Amino acid sequence: MHSPKPFQTVVMLLVLLSIVTPGITAATRDQDPPKAENVKVIPDGTEFTVVTIDEITSKTAAEGDPLTFKVAQDVRIDGQMVIAKDTLVKGVVGQAKKAGMMGRGGSLGIRVESAMTVDNQKLKLRSTKGKEGADKTGTTVALVVLFGPLGFLKKGKNAVIKPGTEIKVYTDEEKKVAISTTN
Repeated sequence: MHSPKPFQTVVMLLVLLSIVTPGITAATRDQDPPKAENVKVIPDGTEFTVVTIDEITSKTAAEGDPLTFKVAQDVRIDGQMVIAKDTLVKGVVGQAKKAGMMGRGGSLGIRVESAMTVDNQKLKLRSTKGKEGADKTGTTVALVVLFGPLGFLKKGKNAVIKPGTEIKVYTDEEKKVAISTTN
């Protein structure tokens, strides 16, 4: 028995392909064409609300401490969800100053930094939320007048941000997000 020549091999392959190919193309024609991926763009500056999960207080917080928030409601672009409700949002304590003597109130500054989109991309955020503790300066002055130098020992209140506090945040970049058809 002799082996087929290269020319005969090519002819046999072409004949085989001409028999199989019409069946493949007919089957492919009957299927729906693959859908183009649904992409939405989150514009820079898109506003939405996050809420604090834990109490944050100037008494215990230190600059750089990590914070966690959650998205208050689904964020939608053209009716399509791009960030889901309850998605965790990362942030940090930007500034914390404990309440002091002489009625000086504490202060607390927090920064919201990033959230995840529905297609698991990190999205940069910006926002500053500052809250000043109640100053007792007026009370301190009155105590000094009435009680002499002991009035200066009156201490101010620490700044406190309670769980569930709403904070407006804004996207800090434009991001293309792939939307699944189940949204």
